[in-house]
Amino acid sequence: MIRRLKNVTLCTLTTLIASPIAMAQDDACCFQPTYRLQSETVMQPQTVQKFRLAYETEYVDEQVTSYRPVVKTRTEEKVYQVAKPITETSYREERFTVWKPVVETNYREESVQRTRYVAENREREEQYTTLKPVVETQYYQQRYAVQRPVTETSFYDRQYAVQRPVTETQLRTQAYTAYRPMTTYQSRMYDAGSYVPQQTIIPGQTGYARSWARDANATPGPLGILGYYPRRPVLMPYQTPAQVQTSYAYRPNYIQQQVAQTQYVPETQQVQVPVQVQRMQTEYMTERVPVQRTRMETNYMTQNVPVQTTRMIPTTEVRKIPYVVQRPVTETLTRKVPVTRQRWVQEEQVRKVPVQSTRMTYETRKESVPVQYIEHEAITRTVRRPVTRQKYEPYYETLMVPKQVVQRVPLNYFDPYAAAIRTGYSSYSAPMIASSYSSSSVVVQPEDLGSTILEGPSVYDDTPKTSMFKVEIGEPEPPKSSIEDSEPEELELQSADPSDSDTVEQPELDATEAAFRIKWMPRLARRT
Repeated sequence: MIRRLKNVTLCTLTTLIASPIAMAQDDACCFQPTYRLQSETVMQPQTVQKFRLAYETEYVDEQVTSYRPVVKTRTEEKVYQVAKPITETSYREERFTVWKPVVETNYREESVQRTRYVAENREREEQYTTLKPVVETQYYQQRYAVQRPVTETSFYDRQYAVQRPVTETQLRTQAYTAYRPMTTYQSRMYDAGSYVPQQTIIPGQTGYARSWARDANATPGPLGILGYYPRRPVLMPYQTPAQVQTSYAYRPNYIQQQVAQTQYVPETQQVQVPVQVQRMQTEYMTERVPVQRTRMETNYMTQNVPVQTTRMIPTTEVRKIPYVVQRPVTETLTRKVPVTRQRWVQEEQVRKVPVQSTRMTYETRKESVPVQYIEHEAITRTVRRPVTRQKYEPYYETLMVPKQVVQRVPLNYFDPYAAAIRTGYSSYSAPMIASSYSSSSVVVQPEDLGSTILEGPSVYDDTPKTSMFKVEIGEPEPPKSSIEDSEPEELELQSADPSDSDTVEQPELDATEAAFRIKWMPRLARRT
């Protein structure tokens, strides 16, 4: 890894040295700048490994025994006595006297006065005061300017073409078709039949059935006087009676008659039809076209501007207010008033009064009662207990380490001990053409600021600045990819200590070490 870094460093230094030498040869014809060595301390990032205290939590399995209450139920027999009441009911007769009301209703006539109210509309006068506005108008004169348009009309001749229609009448032969009626007679047969009843005879079923035959096996007696005639089952033919069904069948009756038929026969005829043909005839006409031009003419006018002043004058007025009055009207009515009279009649009644007597009877009962009790049951389970341990873990930290670098600073053209040239351009030399410069005069921000620059500029303007920056003598830092992949021990590279006896290479005016590029050009070709 270190060998590869050295090869990359040699290639980079060769490129840095070759470019300034070529530029110096081009400028040798005009002037040769003088440089002085200047030391500068820069901060270089360095990765350092450190250790920090970290806590790690592990879980250890432990067996934990706990007791949980378990509710159980047992059955106990409970003996108790129950007092059972026995009620006996007996009836006794009791006589008592009841007074019953008897209501008698009579009617008597009486006169009643009824008063009803009739609504009447009346009016009353009321005085009220109102404030009436009185408007007074005063005029004052106001002068103002009016832009009045003045229209002037001028004429010019314009020639235009007009398409005028010309109508001509022509005779055109037109054929048309007319339909003439023609009647023909045709013989047509039509059916004048009807439905007639028709009887259908369905014959009976024929088959064999089991029957008893008397003389099938007759045994004659002696001299033919006595005999034995046993009965036996035999198969005998049978037939069911026929069935008659009546149905309606259609009987056709065809009759011939003459039917008249009218048809329209087309006939083609030709007639002469007048047709109007219209064609357009072009005519050129000349007309005078008025052209109006309007200009504004200022006139000063005076007008009377009215100013209205309103004041309120109290006025007393009388108004009539309608209101409604309820007037009573008395009427005499005759009505029948029922008069109810109630009298009491004595009545003797007999009723049965129940008499209850209760006696207690004791009996012994047994009942199964569930009783709950608690027992503790042991349960063993595995619990993960956290255990925290301390350990030191390595981590990498980037520190800024100071480093001494030497750079060449050009001196002033007139004073060799003046400050270095930081801004400006040379008007005595031709534009420098180098492969490391861009052909444009636009300031370009590079992607990489280099390893010796702490941070790039954050604000850019159009003012040209110097491109002469410091050159670091020593082994350059490895690329970022190699820093991340390599170990911290491999990143520590030994750098040479600068001294006055060392051979200093020409500085490179490349823009990769700066935040922008400047192209040298003559005064007449300067762009702002």
